[in-house]
Amino acid sequence: MISTLLAVLIVLAAAASTVVLYHFQTMAGIIQLVVFVVLIILYFIYWFSKKRYNASVVRSAEKYFASHGGTESYPIPVAVVGKNGNIVWYNDLFRVSMMGNNLITSGKISEFLGDTPFQDVCHMSNGLDLEFGGRMYTVYAGEMDEKNESSCFFFFDNTELKRDAGEYRQSKPCVIYMRLDNQEDVFRHYKSSECEAISSGLENIFETWAAGYPCIMKKLSSDRYYVIMEERGLADIMEGKFDILKKVREYKFGESVVEMTVSIGAGRGRSLPESDSYAMAALEMSQSRGGDQATVNTDGNLEFFGGLVGRTTTSSRVKARIMANNLADQIRRADMVFVTGHRFSDLDSIGSCIGVTEFARIVGRPAFVLVNRQKSLAPSLIEHYVDKTGNDIFLNEKGAESLMRGKRCLLVVCDTHRPNSLEYPELMEKFDAVAIIDHHRRTTNIIEGADLYYTEPNASSACELVTELLEYMPDQAAIHPASANALLSGIMLDTRNFVLGTGVRTFEAAAWLKGEGADTVMVKQLFSNSIDSYKAKAKILSTASQYKSCALAISTELYPDMRIIASQVADELLSVTGVKSSFVLFEEDGKVSVSGRSLGDMNVQWILEQLGGGGHFTMAAAQLEDIHMPEAVEQLKAAIDEYVEMQ
Repeated sequence: MISTLLAVLIVLAAAASTVVLYHFQTMAGIIQLVVFVVLIILYFIYWFSKKRYNASVVRSAEKYFASHGGTESYPIPVAVVGKNGNIVWYNDLFRVSMMGNNLITSGKISEFLGDTPFQDVCHMSNGLDLEFGGRMYTVYAGEMDEKNESSCFFFFDNTELKRDAGEYRQSKPCVIYMRLDNQEDVFRHYKSSECEAISSGLENIFETWAAGYPCIMKKLSSDRYYVIMEERGLADIMEGKFDILKKVREYKFGESVVEMTVSIGAGRGRSLPESDSYAMAALEMSQSRGGDQATVNTDGNLEFFGGLVGRTTTSSRVKARIMANNLADQIRRADMVFVTGHRFSDLDSIGSCIGVTEFARIVGRPAFVLVNRQKSLAPSLIEHYVDKTGNDIFLNEKGAESLMRGKRCLLVVCDTHRPNSLEYPELMEKFDAVAIIDHHRRTTNIIEGADLYYTEPNASSACELVTELLEYMPDQAAIHPASANALLSGIMLDTRNFVLGTGVRTFEAAAWLKGEGADTVMVKQLFSNSIDSYKAKAKILSTASQYKSCALAISTELYPDMRIIASQVADELLSVTGVKSSFVLFEEDGKVSVSGRSLGDMNVQWILEQLGGGGHFTMAAAQLEDIHMPEAVEQLKAAIDEYVEMQ
């Protein structure tokens, strides 16, 4: 009505101006009259065309509804839309439910669909979920007439159903297991009465924390707790980054921090028994990663929280003795043993592999090390072992395949547990049994189906773990001094000459190796570098800059032994005042590699894990694909920022 009145007023105004213009200037008046008449004709053509199109769409709608039961059989809001998204027709329920209170202003269906193009809704088999006017709808659409490009939209109001479904999801039960990591070791330093007071204080922390959420908490033993919690509560806890970890870590008895940590495993499954199973697996993962962290297992997908402080150490060797017996049993069942480490093998990887071959020799089985000598970062150790023993046990892929035929073979993986990090991952399926010995924190990408899994993130190195296995093996025998040198070199590498990550067991292992003939002077020579390497390190060090207590250095050139040089530069940067961690970046084969080190105040493993890497608390690495150096630096800084914010 308003548009018609406006059109009449425009026509009258145009006619009046034409008469006036004709009176004063005849030719101009005639021209204006002609233009005016043409515009009127065009307008009426457009108006009749639009009217005919709308009538055609309505007729299509009548046929559509007739074939689908008629308009009156639809107790839901329905709208017919033209090719430009204009609403051509709608039923009474659409007018009342959707257009009430002047909610619609443009006459276009997009006002209800938001950012989703209305054409896309026609191809959504599950419909489009949206919220409008305080109600929730699922919108389905179907094409009515391909010629007119018209479609029909059905708005199903399922507000109550979605709210009930949301409440069901929020109230689903989740299971949480909590276990104190180092209670036995901590309590050795306190009297019995003090231990009871500490236990009571920690229990009060757990109870106060649990009281803030809809849950049931039970104490299973002095160091274990069991919680059944609603999904809404676990979601809040995850949003708060499991602040209970920090509360336990900072708990004080008297004026001093107790230094207790807790491991947490949370399970979210389709049923309560499944959630319980997931929670137990998550707790095991948290403990295998060094404790002081939480793992949330959602239908097999793992998410990690915490793990920001140094690992706790234990003096118990019970597990080492049990694993030594289990490994001996695995070796006896095999005809031949092969040992391998990670790609770009270092002293810890090669040293632990050599130690396992000694273990196999004592048990009575031949053993070989699978290694790519051209890419190894420990060529000096390999040469030293072959020279001192006269026994070349190092094989490549082809050499191993020729020896494996017709024999039952055991593969022992050292210093890694990730299949994509192996020297020759394609050989995995050809072995009858697999054993893993590693000191890195476990990741979600692990070698599946291992017959023996000995992971101890509290250990300084894989060489320390293998040394303890040799100490406790069932059949005691002396090892070759060259093997002792190899094992000691791995320990010295990962502890940076017994400075970082060392515990009582680290020094005990080193003392045992010294007793087996390890020569510290010879081991020191394995770390020697050429003059060219020193010049390369100096050039990379000159690029160093400081970012939030972290030192960053970038190599603009690719040197021989680049990985060794990068790790040594990272170690050097830790001597700078105010630097808590260091990172060295370099490009190789179209990838950006990052080598990270810390003095124990920062967890470089956590930081580089955000970039797809891994390692352990004070030593880690990552490799970024399809990225340039400036982008890699920005991603690294973002991970550092996130870590600092969590402190």
